[in-house]
Amino acid sequence: MVACWALWEHRNKVVFEAREVDPCGVVKRIRDVMEEIEGGGYVKLSSREDDGVRRRESARKGWVVPPEGYVKVNVDAGVQDGMGVNLGMVCRDGRGLVLWGATLVLEQLWESHIAEAVAVLEGVKKARRRGHMNIVVESDCLQVVDALRKSRTGRSVFDLVLDDIISLRSSFNSVIWSFTSRLNNGVAHALAHPFPRIVGRFLWSEGLPLIANDAVIADLSLIQ
Repeated sequence: MVACWALWEHRNKVVFEAREVDPCGVVKRIRDVMEEIEGGGYVKLSSREDDGVRRRESARKGWVVPPEGYVKVNVDAGVQDGMGVNLGMVCRDGRGLVLWGATLVLEQLWESHIAEAVAVLEGVKKARRRGHMNIVVESDCLQVVDALRKSRTGRSVFDLVLDDIISLRSSFNSVIWSFTSRLNNGVAHALAHPFPRIVGRFLWSEGLPLIANDAVIADLSLIQ
Protein backbone atom coordinates (compact mmCIF):
# COMPACT_ATOMS: atom_id res chain seq x y z
CA MET A 1 0.00 0.00 0.00
CA VAL A 2 2.82 2.39 0.84
CA ALA A 3 4.55 1.60 -2.46
CA CYS A 4 1.35 2.19 -4.45
CA TRP A 5 0.78 5.50 -2.68
CA ALA A 6 4.39 6.65 -3.34
CA LEU A 7 4.21 5.66 -7.00
CA TRP A 8 0.93 7.53 -7.42
CA GLU A 9 2.29 10.62 -5.64
CA HIS A 10 5.36 10.76 -7.90
CA ARG A 11 3.33 9.92 -11.01
CA ASN A 12 1.23 13.03 -10.36
CA LYS A 13 4.39 15.13 -10.14
CA VAL A 14 5.38 13.93 -13.60
CA VAL A 15 1.94 14.32 -15.19
CA PHE A 16 0.70 17.53 -13.61
CA GLU A 17 3.90 19.38 -12.70
CA ALA A 18 6.20 18.11 -15.49
CA ARG A 19 8.81 17.29 -12.87
CA GLU A 20 11.58 14.78 -13.36
CA VAL A 21 11.38 11.97 -10.80
CA ASP A 22 14.36 9.90 -9.72
CA PRO A 23 13.31 6.25 -9.20
CA CYS A 24 15.80 5.96 -6.33
CA GLY A 25 14.05 8.89 -4.66
CA VAL A 26 10.75 7.01 -4.85
CA VAL A 27 12.34 3.98 -3.20
CA LYS A 28 13.82 6.19 -0.46
CA ARG A 29 10.39 7.72 0.16
CA ILE A 30 8.90 4.23 0.57
CA ARG A 31 11.68 3.19 2.96
CA ASP A 32 11.33 6.34 5.06
CA VAL A 33 7.59 5.89 5.46
CA MET A 34 7.97 2.21 6.33
CA GLU A 35 10.60 3.03 8.95
CA GLU A 36 8.22 5.47 10.58
CA ILE A 37 5.37 2.95 10.49
CA GLU A 38 7.44 0.10 11.88
CA GLY A 39 9.23 2.25 14.43
CA GLY A 40 12.78 1.41 13.42
CA GLY A 41 15.31 0.89 10.71
CA TYR A 42 16.54 -2.27 9.12
CA VAL A 43 19.66 -4.39 9.27
CA LYS A 44 22.14 -4.36 6.43
CA LEU A 45 25.51 -6.12 6.30
CA SER A 46 28.10 -4.55 4.06
CA SER A 47 31.83 -4.63 3.46
CA ARG A 48 33.79 -1.71 4.84
CA GLU A 49 35.75 -0.37 1.89
CA ASP A 50 38.86 0.57 3.85
CA ASP A 51 39.80 -2.78 5.33
CA GLY A 52 37.14 -5.28 4.31
CA VAL A 53 35.80 -5.64 7.85
CA ARG A 54 32.08 -6.40 7.80
CA ARG A 55 30.03 -4.12 9.99
CA ARG A 56 26.49 -4.43 11.23
CA GLU A 57 24.51 -1.25 10.67
CA SER A 58 22.04 -0.76 13.42
CA ALA A 59 18.33 -1.23 12.97
CA ARG A 60 17.62 -0.50 16.63
CA LYS A 61 17.07 2.90 18.07
CA GLY A 62 20.43 4.06 19.32
CA TRP A 63 23.52 5.84 18.06
CA VAL A 64 26.46 3.53 17.30
CA VAL A 65 29.93 4.61 18.45
CA PRO A 66 32.66 4.88 15.79
CA PRO A 67 35.63 2.48 15.78
CA GLU A 68 38.55 3.33 18.07
CA GLY A 69 40.56 6.23 16.70
CA TYR A 70 37.66 7.57 14.63
CA VAL A 71 35.12 10.34 15.04
CA LYS A 72 31.64 10.13 13.55
CA VAL A 73 30.02 12.88 11.48
CA ASN A 74 26.25 12.48 11.22
CA VAL A 75 24.52 14.53 8.54
CA ASP A 76 20.96 15.20 7.44
CA ALA A 77 19.04 17.50 5.11
CA GLY A 78 15.58 19.03 5.29
CA VAL A 79 13.87 20.28 2.14
CA GLN A 80 11.24 23.00 2.52
CA ASP A 81 9.21 23.39 -0.65
CA GLY A 82 9.57 26.81 -2.21
CA MET A 83 11.91 28.06 0.52
CA GLY A 84 15.16 26.15 0.25
CA VAL A 85 17.05 23.48 2.16
CA ASN A 86 18.48 23.09 5.63
CA LEU A 87 21.59 20.99 6.30
CA GLY A 88 22.55 19.64 9.71
CA MET A 89 25.76 17.97 10.79
CA VAL A 90 27.30 16.94 14.08
CA CYS A 91 30.67 15.39 14.97
CA ARG A 92 31.00 13.11 18.00
CA ASP A 93 33.78 11.10 19.55
CA GLY A 94 33.90 7.47 20.70
CA ARG A 95 32.01 8.30 23.89
CA GLY A 96 29.21 10.05 22.02
CA LEU A 97 30.29 13.51 23.17
CA VAL A 98 29.75 16.37 20.75
CA LEU A 99 32.90 17.94 19.29
CA TRP A 100 31.08 20.40 17.02
CA GLY A 101 27.80 20.90 15.23
CA ALA A 102 26.57 23.03 12.34
CA THR A 103 23.43 24.14 10.54
CA LEU A 104 23.34 25.58 7.03
CA VAL A 105 20.11 27.24 5.93
CA LEU A 106 20.20 27.84 2.18
CA GLU A 107 17.80 29.19 -0.44
CA GLN A 108 18.73 26.63 -3.12
CA LEU A 109 15.77 24.58 -4.36
CA TRP A 110 17.43 21.17 -4.56
CA GLU A 111 15.74 17.79 -4.68
CA SER A 112 16.09 15.78 -1.48
CA HIS A 113 18.84 13.42 -2.70
CA ILE A 114 20.96 16.36 -3.87
CA ALA A 115 20.47 18.14 -0.54
CA GLU A 116 21.46 14.96 1.33
CA ALA A 117 24.63 14.69 -0.78
CA VAL A 118 25.50 18.35 -0.12
CA ALA A 119 25.03 17.70 3.62
CA VAL A 120 27.66 14.95 3.35
CA LEU A 121 29.96 17.29 1.40
CA GLU A 122 29.67 20.05 3.99
CA GLY A 123 30.19 17.58 6.84
CA VAL A 124 33.36 16.22 5.24
CA LYS A 125 34.66 19.75 4.59
CA LYS A 126 34.16 20.73 8.22
CA ALA A 127 35.81 17.53 9.46
CA ARG A 128 38.84 18.33 7.30
CA ARG A 129 39.04 21.90 8.61
CA ARG A 130 38.92 20.55 12.15
CA GLY A 131 41.85 18.24 11.45
CA HIS A 132 40.06 14.90 11.87
CA MET A 133 41.96 12.22 9.95
CA ASN A 134 39.79 9.12 10.53
CA ILE A 135 36.07 9.68 10.13
CA VAL A 136 32.81 7.79 9.83
CA VAL A 137 30.31 9.79 7.79
CA GLU A 138 26.77 8.64 8.55
CA SER A 139 23.56 9.52 6.71
CA ASP A 140 20.00 8.19 6.67
CA CYS A 141 19.92 8.56 2.86
CA LEU A 142 20.75 5.12 1.47
CA GLN A 143 20.92 6.47 -2.08
CA VAL A 144 23.84 8.75 -1.17
CA VAL A 145 25.69 6.17 0.93
CA ASP A 146 25.43 3.48 -1.76
CA ALA A 147 26.59 5.92 -4.44
CA LEU A 148 29.65 6.88 -2.38
CA ARG A 149 30.53 3.26 -1.65
CA LYS A 150 30.39 2.50 -5.36
CA SER A 151 32.23 5.73 -6.29
CA ARG A 152 29.41 6.47 -8.72
CA THR A 153 30.21 8.81 -11.60
CA GLY A 154 28.03 10.77 -14.00
CA ARG A 155 27.14 14.24 -15.24
CA SER A 156 24.07 15.11 -13.17
CA VAL A 157 24.16 17.68 -10.37
CA PHE A 158 23.96 14.79 -7.90
CA ASP A 159 26.98 13.09 -9.49
CA LEU A 160 29.00 16.31 -9.47
CA VAL A 161 28.41 16.67 -5.73
CA LEU A 162 29.51 13.06 -5.26
CA ASP A 163 32.67 13.81 -7.25
CA ASP A 164 33.48 16.67 -4.88
CA ILE A 165 33.00 14.40 -1.86
CA ILE A 166 35.15 11.61 -3.27
CA SER A 167 37.92 14.05 -4.22
CA LEU A 168 38.12 15.14 -0.56
CA ARG A 169 38.69 11.58 0.59
CA SER A 170 42.43 11.84 -0.10
CA SER A 171 42.60 14.51 2.63
CA PHE A 172 41.98 11.83 5.29
CA ASN A 173 43.71 8.69 6.45
CA SER A 174 40.43 6.79 6.42
CA VAL A 175 36.80 7.50 5.59
CA ILE A 176 33.91 5.09 6.21
CA TRP A 177 30.51 5.72 4.59
CA SER A 178 27.76 4.52 6.91
CA PHE A 179 23.98 4.26 6.58
CA THR A 180 21.64 4.42 9.56
CA SER A 181 17.92 4.70 10.11
CA ARG A 182 16.34 8.09 10.59
CA LEU A 183 15.66 7.25 14.24
CA ASN A 184 19.41 6.84 14.85
CA ASN A 185 20.19 10.19 13.23
CA GLY A 186 18.25 12.37 15.64
CA VAL A 187 20.87 15.03 16.41
CA ALA A 188 21.68 15.81 12.77
CA HIS A 189 17.95 15.73 11.99
CA ALA A 190 17.28 18.30 14.72
CA LEU A 191 20.05 20.57 13.40
CA ALA A 192 18.59 20.27 9.87
CA HIS A 193 15.19 21.51 11.04
CA PRO A 194 15.89 24.80 12.84
CA PHE A 195 13.16 27.05 14.16
CA PRO A 196 12.92 29.88 13.43
CA ARG A 197 14.40 29.37 9.96
CA ILE A 198 17.07 32.03 9.31
CA VAL A 199 19.19 31.85 6.17
CA GLY A 200 22.87 31.52 7.03
CA ARG A 201 25.60 29.27 8.40
CA PHE A 202 25.71 28.47 12.11
CA LEU A 203 28.52 26.59 13.90
CA TRP A 204 28.59 25.40 17.49
CA SER A 205 31.78 24.34 19.25
CA GLU A 206 30.34 24.34 22.76
CA GLY A 207 26.74 23.34 23.26
CA LEU A 208 24.01 22.84 20.67
CA PRO A 209 20.52 24.31 20.25
CA LEU A 210 18.12 22.96 22.86
CA ILE A 211 16.27 20.52 20.60
CA ALA A 212 19.54 19.05 19.30
CA ASN A 213 20.97 18.83 22.81
CA ASP A 214 17.90 16.89 23.92
CA ALA A 215 18.56 14.45 21.06
CA VAL A 216 22.15 14.01 22.28
CA ILE A 217 20.93 13.19 25.78
CA ALA A 218 18.43 10.68 24.35
CA ASP A 219 21.22 9.08 22.28
CA LEU A 220 23.55 8.74 25.26
CA SER A 221 20.93 6.69 27.10
CA LEU A 222 20.70 4.25 24.16
CA ILE A 223 24.27 4.32 22.92
CA GLN A 224 25.50 1.13 21.21
